[in-house]
Amino acid sequence: MMENDEILLDVEGLKQYFPITHKKVLKAVDDISFKIRKGETFGLVGESGSGKTTIGRAIIRLYEPTGGRIIFDKIDITHELTKKNKTILRTNMQMIFQDPMSSLNPRKKIGDIIKLGLDVHAKEMDEKTKKNEVYHVLKQVGLDGSFVDRYPKELSGGQRQRVGIARAIIMHPKLIIADEPLSALDVSVQAQVVNLLKQIQKETGIAILFIAHDLSMVRYISDRIAVVHLGHLLEMGTTDEVFKHPMHPYTKSLISAIPGINPRLEKKRHRLNYQKNVTAYLQRTTINVGGTHVVLGHENEIEAWQENDSLNE
Repeated sequence: MMENDEILLDVEGLKQYFPITHKKVLKAVDDISFKIRKGETFGLVGESGSGKTTIGRAIIRLYEPTGGRIIFDKIDITHELTKKNKTILRTNMQMIFQDPMSSLNPRKKIGDIIKLGLDVHAKEMDEKTKKNEVYHVLKQVGLDGSFVDRYPKELSGGQRQRVGIARAIIMHPKLIIADEPLSALDVSVQAQVVNLLKQIQKETGIAILFIAHDLSMVRYISDRIAVVHLGHLLEMGTTDEVFKHPMHPYTKSLISAIPGINPRLEKKRHRLNYQKNVTAYLQRTTINVGGTHVVLGHENEIEAWQENDSLNE
């Protein structure tokens, strides 16, 4: 069990609905609950359209949550924020976006882009100190001081994402929401960015909500993992609990789709096909199946899954 003083983010029953017509509503996120400890990496995984990005944007309050509660560093940030709480949120929670090019102002120099947070929230800081902070975070993300006078169009995709990381960490936040930070990058660059995030976390103690559909990367970087499908949280636990003992059929199908490096084994590998609509998750409850491992389902469903696993061992 988590001690209360360890919990940085507590999401309880989060709902995010979007009206389509006067009568129809899209339930993008429906009753999601999880906690993130201080200094840990929490992986949120699922296919495109599962609601992962919506969860991240609701947490950072780019969306107004339809229901539930979001407690960040013991402050309720669910509804309209006071000026003080808004400042706390904007300085202590930062986001790294999926597309590094579209998230950087093409008309501003890199130094000004990184310094913007300090200009807004640290007005008492003098320009010399701000510039020193910019050079420091550039060094942290593996870029030299010459980048301050460049424009985003002059950088590669990997360099732009490093700038996005620098812009986030210059505020010394307690939580970074990394929304698919690797999907727009070449495979060779993805590992560099993930290792950079791990190194920065080791140095600073920042907690990371890592949103992705690449299970290999999620497994590598995350301490705990939650699997999301059609706006519902289906399975959650430590990385070992989820990957070594997947319980929900959807989780198993995702893991079965991870490609291997041995072409002979790849030919023999059986990929599981999972096809269920949202009604498969209605009237289900989250049940603990051991340790911190929880699964969404009926008791008889979970018993059947456990029995099937024991037969396959």
